[in-house]
Amino acid sequence: MSSLHTIQNQFADHIRNPDMNAPVEGLEDKRLNVYRELFFNNVLGFLETGFPVLKSLFEEERWKKLARTFFSEHECRSPYFVDISKEFVEFLSNEYQKLGDEPIFMEELAHYEWIELALSIRKQENNIECWDGESPVSSIILSELAELLSYQYPVHQISPDFQPQESQKTTYLVVHRNTEDEVNFTEVNDITAHLLHQVKTNEKVLVSSLIEDMCDAMPQISKDQVAAGATQIIQQMLVAQILLPA
Repeated sequence: MSSLHTIQNQFADHIRNPDMNAPVEGLEDKRLNVYRELFFNNVLGFLETGFPVLKSLFEEERWKKLARTFFSEHECRSPYFVDISKEFVEFLSNEYQKLGDEPIFMEELAHYEWIELALSIRKQENNIECWDGESPVSSIILSELAELLSYQYPVHQISPDFQPQESQKTTYLVVHRNTEDEVNFTEVNDITAHLLHQVKTNEKVLVSSLIEDMCDAMPQISKDQVAAGATQIIQQMLVAQILLPA
């Protein structure tokens, strides 16, 4: 007689991939089909909600086939439904072998769509003290509710009508959640990305040291111009609550 653990594993294997795994002996197929459809449709629903742009690039059957491959082949580490989107991103990035006609940028697009959910549910460890718009700021930190991202494709512009076939330049985006719990995306240039990276790699940065670093990074431009530009960027990022007074 098979142990309960063995029966449970056989049942789970069949539900995930009924074409490759035989059902538990003695269970009525009509009843099993309820479970097969329930589990898969739940996962499919989470993927369709979490990745609407990516889904729009596939025909319905191709999308379901991709979802089925994820459902049957990927071993999720988290038992929580909210983490399904994260698991799907990891599956596309580390396990899935794209077919020749599938979007070359699909891993990056999936990550871009997932990060909005990730920031919307991220727990805040410290209270946010935003800039009041007037007080002088001597040191700054990157908000724990902000992420600096870089992509090889302009993922924020992709749609059924715009699907780039090759990378042109690095796209820098900042995704951030404000005090009203709104998640926003901001495209930034190389200079702003460099500034934010310097802040990100340190727990706290003196504004004066950051401006000096920016001057060193751009010796071809006068220090006054760099300082003025960096100050403007810092103020804009403080207003957007991407940067915070330390």
